[in-house]
Amino acid sequence: MNPPDNQRTEQLDIDASTRWPVLLLFGSALSWLLVGGLLEIFASIQFNVPAFLSECAWFTHGRLSAAAESALVYGWGMNAGLAFALWLMARLSLSTLRSGGWIMVAAVFWNSALTLGLLGIFGGANTSFELLEMPRFVTLLLLGSYLLMAVWIITTFSIRNTENVFASQWYLLGAALWFPWMYFVARTMLFTAPVHGVVQPIVDAWYVNGLYGLWFTPLALAAAYYLIPKILGQPIYDYYIAPIAFWWFAITTAFAGGARLMGGPVPAWVSTIGSVANFLVLAAVIMIGVNLLGTLAGRVGAAQKSVTLRFILLSVAAFFVAALLNLLLAFRGFAQTAQFTFIPVVRDWTIFYACFSTAMFGAAYFLLPRVTGKAWRYSSLIRIHYGATALGTIGLVAGLGWAGWHQGQMLNDASVSFDAIVNTLAPWHAFHTGALILLAFGHLAFAINFVFIACPVNSRRTPAAVIQAPPAMEGAKA
Repeated sequence: MNPPDNQRTEQLDIDASTRWPVLLLFGSALSWLLVGGLLEIFASIQFNVPAFLSECAWFTHGRLSAAAESALVYGWGMNAGLAFALWLMARLSLSTLRSGGWIMVAAVFWNSALTLGLLGIFGGANTSFELLEMPRFVTLLLLGSYLLMAVWIITTFSIRNTENVFASQWYLLGAALWFPWMYFVARTMLFTAPVHGVVQPIVDAWYVNGLYGLWFTPLALAAAYYLIPKILGQPIYDYYIAPIAFWWFAITTAFAGGARLMGGPVPAWVSTIGSVANFLVLAAVIMIGVNLLGTLAGRVGAAQKSVTLRFILLSVAAFFVAALLNLLLAFRGFAQTAQFTFIPVVRDWTIFYACFSTAMFGAAYFLLPRVTGKAWRYSSLIRIHYGATALGTIGLVAGLGWAGWHQGQMLNDASVSFDAIVNTLAPWHAFHTGALILLAFGHLAFAINFVFIACPVNSRRTPAAVIQAPPAMEGAKA
């Protein structure tokens, strides 16, 4: 059943108002995804070939891995997340995005600051704190440009033309508000008015956990709560528990960062609170599972006709895998074996890439034809992108997860020499590099398709596909 003509016109107006900010942000995101992915491949190669690029100080492993992480997290992740948040908030609020030019100015400043930050890392001005490696001189520029974009998300929500507030909007607002607070507090406590001693790693662990858990994960959940019922034409199952899940997830995740320091030289209560919080967040995960899996029950076959739904299903599966890894790493016995292995890396990568990034891929395939009025040019590239993403994601999570457990057992066995451990892990480093190359092919296929759909000279226009509208509970108009 198609939406009424007046409702359809309203949707087209809303999508048109977001066109240029969304295209600029997604185009920037894809550029950083390609750059960051290439840097990550180079950093991975250096584990097996230490001499690779070693003649240039700019490309030593410490600088290269920090630059790759920053490019992916702050380049791809932030740009793509903000593009999706701006579009979805406008749609769910039934309000056009106003003064989009200011958003584009802020996006230019954000990406300029990020470029300066990466040059600082390559030049040796990087810091030693995870996800805060960029030099101090870009802090205010990053924070100011983010706030200028986030305020438009909040403003669009404040002038909404709907009576209800939807689950996706809770997660979008939460992410928009939580990041500047976390970033400002972490940068202040570590650089502007630095704390000392063991408080430093506590602050960094709190920030890292918050960035993954309170920014990237909420945006992935916002995409799932909107796109699953939108595509299936079904209401969210047991929707009344969604607000409980949201608040429980936000509160418990905020206290879970201490578990990352289990066994470290910090007060025992820090890691204990983090472990308890990781156990408590399980209740929210179960409620979210009831909402999303209940909606999908008996309807998974619809994914055959929707690439968006296939990516969202991959994202939802990764969300539960990440929750399981967080839970396992909260057990002291498990952490004693797994803490200094591939497994914590796999956990963070699962949250950022397998959960968040795949959700943004799915969202892009849904929203970009609507904001441009064009069809995707090459369906073959879409299949390549999804196939590479699915195979690379499953392979990395399963392969490095198993390798990490084996690595932990060897590290805890005094009879096994460190050289033996390094030699045993060499094939897994090669496997990691191969999987990253596979993912990079998928990114390239996506980027080529994006150029054609975003390029003004492309004449292949088509009315945005009409998808069966869901019931009013989850935004039938949007």
